[in-house]
Amino acid sequence: MTPLPAATVAGDRVALVPVDGPLAALLLAGEADVPAAPDWPHADTADGLALVAPGGARAWLVVHAGRVVGDCGTAGPADAEGVVEIGYGLAPSARGQGLGGEAVRLLVDLLLREPATRGLRAHTLIDNLPSQRVLARAGFALAGVDGALARFARAAEPPA
Repeated sequence: MTPLPAATVAGDRVALVPVDGPLAALLLAGEADVPAAPDWPHADTADGLALVAPGGARAWLVVHAGRVVGDCGTAGPADAEGVVEIGYGLAPSARGQGLGGEAVRLLVDLLLREPATRGLRAHTLIDNLPSQRVLARAGFALAGVDGALARFARAAEPPA
C-alpha cells in the first residue's frame, strides 16, 4: 500500500492530501496502491493529475474515512490578474453527501490565504446543477456561459 502524505488541511469530514509530481506519476500509471473508494479515480482524475508537474498546477486528494474519494486542485498558477482556476471531482459513490462542498471550501480557504491570489474561477457543465450549488455555497457567482460550460468566479473577498 502506498502511504498517503500528511493532510494539508482537514475539515470536519474530509482532508486534502497534497499530490506532488512523483505521486501524480504513480497515480497516473496505476502504480499507487492508495486506500480509495472502489469507483475512484473518477473520469476527470487523470486530466487534473497530468497538469501537476509540467504546468505548475497543484492537486490534492480528497480523503474521507481514510479513503480517497476524490481530488481537487488548480489548473496552473495564478494568471497575471492573480486569478487561479480550480477544479474538483468526486467518485460517484461519494457524491450527494456534502463531501465535495467541504473539499471545495477547504481548497478555496487554502488558496485565498496566499497573498498573490486575488480571485478564483471554475467551470462546470451547464447541466451539472449539483456542482454549481457547490460553487455557489463556496462564494462563487455565475460569470457567464460558453456553450455547454457555465463559468463561475469569486473575488478574494466574497461580497457581503
